[in-house]
Amino acid sequence: MADLERDIQEDFINIVTKDNKKEISSKYKIYQKLVYYRYEEIIKNSFLEFKKYISEKELENSIKKFLKEPCSTEFVWQIANDYRKFVKKNRLFHDRKYLYELLYFDWIEIELSMQEYKIEELKEFHYENSYKLSNSARLKKFNYDILNANIEKKEENFSIIYYDFKDDEVKYRQVNPVIFYLLRKIDKTKNIQSHLLELCFENDIEFQEAKDVLFEPLNELFHNRIFESK
Repeated sequence: MADLERDIQEDFINIVTKDNKKEISSKYKIYQKLVYYRYEEIIKNSFLEFKKYISEKELENSIKKFLKEPCSTEFVWQIANDYRKFVKKNRLFHDRKYLYELLYFDWIEIELSMQEYKIEELKEFHYENSYKLSNSARLKKFNYDILNANIEKKEENFSIIYYDFKDDEVKYRQVNPVIFYLLRKIDKTKNIQSHLLELCFENDIEFQEAKDVLFEPLNELFHNRIFESK
């Protein structure tokens, strides 16, 4: 029964997304418009920054192309991520690669806001402990100055995007490369001090100095639940 329902759904999508007018009856043209308008609503409401930098015609064309691809999700809010991946995979705006980063910027706020989180009691931060990146946080190296809204300027931004439980909102924070790559390295096999030692050795950084300088920012990030105990 599930296979039959899937076949019917695929046939319907094929009908309502065809471009050949001779093959579409008037009622299916209506369905086609309804499907388009629904997807347009989802995408416009999801990608608030992205849509500022493309024309209505460009957006319309991209959505029409996207409609010809089957979605990977049954959840309406996740359709936006399918669109984001489709645009990048098909290089629709490859002359303006910063648009791909804007799509990510918009999408990740939705993803983090829609997650369900289990809040555990915080302990003290210690270098001797092992940690992992929280599921309420993401690490992202932007190649354009997205966080400062200077989007066309090529400039690396090492960023943490996280859900702030105190303010109940998603926040974006620039960090230095050492913190960024340290948080990318942490896992259950070693304590965070061992990971920092490796990173310092790989980059010819004085370990004790780095350890002293980074304690306060790491402690703050820990208490913002960007990384957590095992």
